[in-house]
Amino acid sequence: MNRNFRHISSARPFRSILLLLAVVMQMQAATAQHRFQAANLLFEPRVSYGFLVAHHVEMEIYNSHFPSFEFSLAQATYGKRQWESLYNYPVTGISYWNAWLGNSRDMGQAHAVFPFISFPLAKTGKNELNFRLGAGMAYLTKHFDRLNNYKYNAIGSHLNAAVNLMMEYRWKPLHHLQLSAGVQLMHFSNGSTKTPNFGLNIPAVSAGAAFRLNKENDPIRRRIRPSLTMYEFDGKEFIEMKLGTTFAFKESGDTDGTRYQVYAGFLSAMKSLDYKNKVGLCFDLSWDGSDALLVARTNHEPYPARQLTKPGLSAAYELVLDRTSFAFNLGFYLGGKDKSEGMSYYKIGIHYLINKNLFANLTLKTHFARADFVGIGLGYRFKWGYYLK
Repeated sequence: MNRNFRHISSARPFRSILLLLAVVMQMQAATAQHRFQAANLLFEPRVSYGFLVAHHVEMEIYNSHFPSFEFSLAQATYGKRQWESLYNYPVTGISYWNAWLGNSRDMGQAHAVFPFISFPLAKTGKNELNFRLGAGMAYLTKHFDRLNNYKYNAIGSHLNAAVNLMMEYRWKPLHHLQLSAGVQLMHFSNGSTKTPNFGLNIPAVSAGAAFRLNKENDPIRRRIRPSLTMYEFDGKEFIEMKLGTTFAFKESGDTDGTRYQVYAGFLSAMKSLDYKNKVGLCFDLSWDGSDALLVARTNHEPYPARQLTKPGLSAAYELVLDRTSFAFNLGFYLGGKDKSEGMSYYKIGIHYLINKNLFANLTLKTHFARADFVGIGLGYRFKWGYYLK
């Protein structure tokens, strides 16, 4: 009896060790499954039907309606990074877009590839209202040619920037199926790096079906906010100052192929409303090498060279996603000799923080529906030591 008791007692530690090992292995398997599980992948084909906006008289001969097709590979976020939960778990992905641009042989086909992010504006169990923003590159098979395609004044190069905006309603009848319908705008432009460059604007209605490729991850809902990264708003009432530069090449609109340099700078003062939104004012200063040519056509009197510099003041807004922010400006010129483009301008930019203070920027400047230039640059941000409270 005593020997049996000793045998049982000696077996208990081994059983405890085996049980502990089994629990640890199970926890590691669960952790590995959470860490390495597929990231909510979706495949979505989409069909759209739209038309070309004739925003210049020369483009009215191409008025027509046509379909377009899109194939997307997307990832539904689930809170792995802090900004995902702040934006109510948006969807990110990449799309391929294709269409024959109307009935004219002058226009050919458009092939576009662009990454996108789809922000939920309203979300319930099976219903969503989303806004999608995408930007990438496009290849247009036809463009302006002085000999072979002289009527097609919209686009001057094969390679162009592609921008996609879409408002959509999404319904989830099944776990692995999502149906959507919406309206979207597709825009192509080369930023006047090669003229003519009226650009193409294609509004359309669209419908799609998304198929889930793997098991869905449950959203990570943090009750307690973790420590802030160096890029996030800390809740204090400070003014953020940004000093930036932009450099670009452009053509003036003539067909001689001459390219001009553009130098621009800005100083902005922004106030963070919360972790996502900033508003403020921006002072812009730009010098365009092609302005001297444009002024010479209408002005024959001598003038100081400094009058080719154009100062401007704009209202600014930024949408912040951790290190990346989308900047939108609406401004008015305060001076400058060239008045051919009017007194107002628009800027759309992407700012990316290289470190805590240094940032890179990609900026598109337009005058109403006409792109002025696309430029890249660097900048520095700092906090003004004045607290509002």
